[in-house]
Amino acid sequence: MIYLRLFLTFLKIGFVGFGGGLAILPLIYQGVSKFTDITKEQFANFFGISQATPGPIAVNAATYVGFEAAGIPGSLCSTLGVILPSFLLVVIFTKFLKEHRDNRLVDGAFVGIRPVTLGMLLSGVWFIAEGALFVSGGEGMLGVYQGVDLPVLGMALISFGLSLSNKVGAIQLIIAMGALGAVVFS
Repeated sequence: MIYLRLFLTFLKIGFVGFGGGLAILPLIYQGVSKFTDITKEQFANFFGISQATPGPIAVNAATYVGFEAAGIPGSLCSTLGVILPSFLLVVIFTKFLKEHRDNRLVDGAFVGIRPVTLGMLLSGVWFIAEGALFVSGGEGMLGVYQGVDLPVLGMALISFGLSLSNKVGAIQLIIAMGALGAVVFS
């Protein structure tokens, strides 16, 4: 049954999706590709659009995929699947941390988790870069790249700089770069 498959697929993403949306993009893409014929480039576009909408990327992706695969009931099943683990883990960890907040092993575990989260975030960045920046003659990290799309790289660097400055909001930046992309790439 498609509803159960959607729920279980996104339940898995919800349970193993540490580090937030960007960190689990490859995992979300794997889940999405089970139900739609989406390319990495299309997924990168979806990711950009989801950044302009409220809510976490995992929830947006689950809702979108569920709707595409099985309408409103499918979106409800996949969305419930992806948020249920977070809800349960927050309840459990909150209770645990209250009881063990001064434990050195717990503190050490959190120090050890930070580099993993960073690595997962960098993996998500690479995943988006493959679909957005590189003109590919192959597939995957070891694929043969024909080069970097320089206008896209320029737009990415401008976006990065403006994001760091905190003077331009995400929605304004997405709209501006979307308009620039429409002019440059049409």
